[in-house]
Amino acid sequence: MKLSLKTLSTLVLAALTIDAVNVASAHHSFAMFDRATEQVMSGEVVRWAFNSPHTAVYIRTADDEVWAFEGAAPASLVTRAPAMNGFSFQPGDELTVIVCPLRDGRPGGAIGIIIKDDEFYSPNDGGCGPNVEAWRDWIAKGYTSKQEALDAGEDMPEQ
Repeated sequence: MKLSLKTLSTLVLAALTIDAVNVASAHHSFAMFDRATEQVMSGEVVRWAFNSPHTAVYIRTADDEVWAFEGAAPASLVTRAPAMNGFSFQPGDELTVIVCPLRDGRPGGAIGIIIKDDEFYSPNDGGCGPNVEAWRDWIAKGYTSKQEALDAGEDMPEQ
């Protein structure tokens, strides 16, 4: 069986396209995050990495453990309200974060909301929340997880 150059080129292009789709879908998987769990954590900023392809905030909790939370790409954060940039969260800043933890128990996860000085930031990229309107109310009521709020009879707003 002889393959023409055109047929061979088409097959190679198809294979490369399928491979590129597989890589892209693997990169954008949120399977490692427990998206059903949204929990509140507080701590001090160790580092705010405003880098592509994803931002990350590292916080040190009261028990001296450092947690890492992934967010969206910088390009999308500069257009959100409030806008974020590389200087939004500085080492030493005290933050409250709503996160979806890693399924494997390591100290990290996906960021849903960052609260700094009573301002709600949404650096999420689909790995968690953001459920901002619900959390504005729930934080004021002292809830520390979405499940705690739901168990208390709170409604989950439609997204």
